[in-house]
Amino acid sequence: MTDQDKQAVPRLTQAMENYLLSIYHVQERGEKVSNSNLVEQLRRVPASENLGTSLPAVSGMLRRMEKESLIRLGDSRDIDLTPRGRGLAESMIRKHRLAARMVVDLLDVPLHEVDAEAHMLEHALSDTLEKRISEKLGGPKTDPFGQPIPGSGYREPKGVVTLDKAPTGKSMVVDRIPEDDAELVAYLHESGVLPGVEVVVADVAPYRGVVTLRIGDEDAVLGYNVSSEIRLRPS
Repeated sequence: MTDQDKQAVPRLTQAMENYLLSIYHVQERGEKVSNSNLVEQLRRVPASENLGTSLPAVSGMLRRMEKESLIRLGDSRDIDLTPRGRGLAESMIRKHRLAARMVVDLLDVPLHEVDAEAHMLEHALSDTLEKRISEKLGGPKTDPFGQPIPGSGYREPKGVVTLDKAPTGKSMVVDRIPEDDAELVAYLHESGVLPGVEVVVADVAPYRGVVTLRIGDEDAVLGYNVSSEIRLRPS
């Protein structure tokens, strides 16, 4: 985005930035963005951001973002980012994930508190400070949850699958975990289900609603409903 483009874009409110982040998150999971799954994603944003998720509040914000050429609404009411909106969303995601990396690597913030801290920091980081943080951290390609940092040169490893589709009995490495559920993150951290850790998928049982991972001599039992948000790669 050129300096002229930046000057042409009205100053985004904090709420609009969070909407851009949320739309990006849904698309990053490979899903089309509908009102329902956007609201679900918005509800994952920390309460400190004071986002309204009622139907009138969401509809009003989407109309405003469409008017400012940040999103387009399809005939089926699917929501998509415009090129301008995607550029701004990637900038926000980059700041969020660099902030997450910073508070873990430099400040030892507990993993389950990281997403809330990164949300507060992302709105305040200038482009200049963002670059300095990246340089200070050695140009990281992922955040502490394994999520890729846009513009870092990240390339997804071959053979990445979501946990619900992973082969059983085969050694795999955790590639990515969700960051926006503090209780889940605390459990994953306590259980050792973290990026870079080698695991074996012992059992996938959607009929019982659970997935069992073996880490060394210990088992970690996860709800099947979160298994699609955990990614593994071949070891």
